[in-house]
Amino acid sequence: MPIGLDEALVKVRSHVETTFAGKFEIYDIRFKSMKKRLTLEVLIDGPEGIRVKDCETVSRSLSRFLDENEHLIPGSYSLDVSSPGAERILKREVDFERNVGRLVRWVLKPTKTTPKEIFQGRLHEFSPARVVVIVEKSLREFPLASVEEARTVLEFPRKTRG
Repeated sequence: MPIGLDEALVKVRSHVETTFAGKFEIYDIRFKSMKKRLTLEVLIDGPEGIRVKDCETVSRSLSRFLDENEHLIPGSYSLDVSSPGAERILKREVDFERNVGRLVRWVLKPTKTTPKEIFQGRLHEFSPARVVVIVEKSLREFPLASVEEARTVLEFPRKTRG
């Protein structure tokens, strides 16, 4: 008898976090319906970043796990394992910690006295209570709770003139 999809997500998360403890973790996991087909989307991350080979390793392991536990997901579905990409939303504390020094697009929540604010700044320091960002050669500090969204910005190296 099939179990709920929420429970399937919990079991898949547990499998990945147990099997690959210390090497990979789940950045995000969800079911998506694309063209009337169910897709299990698993985004992985790790302390050393993610390579294509890492996605293949996790995908093979998950495929075996799901085949052995065929009752987890009723009907047909596809499995998609990938990384969150270079321009990723910073969701977890570890995401902020790993991206200190990177350029980030910040969206700050509006308050009673200030409107919603969107700007780019380099993440300088992070703690669960506060964020320090370098903006135009000066430091700006705000509480993490005021962040609506933070997304890394892909930077390309500058070409040197020769």
